[in-house]
Amino acid sequence: MEQDTAWKNSRKLLLGEVLVEQGLLTEQDVRSIVERQRKTGRPFGEIAETLCGISLEAIEEAWSYQYACNAPTIDPLTFMPRKEAKELVTARQAWQFRCIPMNLEGDTLVLATTQQQLQRALKFATRVLDRPAYFMMTTESRLSSALSEHYPLGGMDASTDTMKQMMYKMRVDRLREAS
Repeated sequence: MEQDTAWKNSRKLLLGEVLVEQGLLTEQDVRSIVERQRKTGRPFGEIAETLCGISLEAIEEAWSYQYACNAPTIDPLTFMPRKEAKELVTARQAWQFRCIPMNLEGDTLVLATTQQQLQRALKFATRVLDRPAYFMMTTESRLSSALSEHYPLGGMDASTDTMKQMMYKMRVDRLREAS
């Protein structure tokens, strides 16, 4: 039972706080957005975009930071990924989108990624996966090592896992297969 709650996190950083910290909104802007949100039920970011002219890219970046701060952390080398979760993501997908499936909680896939890779991993989860996803944060070095251990991909390891190298290797492999 303790493991069920080990991933819960009590910190709650709000999107408005992040945008104020970044200098994109004032405290008064946040109050106005929250008031409009109460009346309309629309998402905070959408209202900030239309009411205050905040770009979609800035909203997404702030949301990614907020999510990473609020998400629990995990060490994907200490906590072993569950077999049924690993079967849902190919090695290529795990390396390309910089995420490693850790567990299934009901129908929800729990993945580990880094704050820097969260937007990429989220796009993968929403566009490719056929189920809800929940992200936990880890460090780049721990993620790279876990990918090397749990999703070995010829020529890729924790010290050489740049996206450019991976894409080159995939192209070479496809050319060999086509020959």
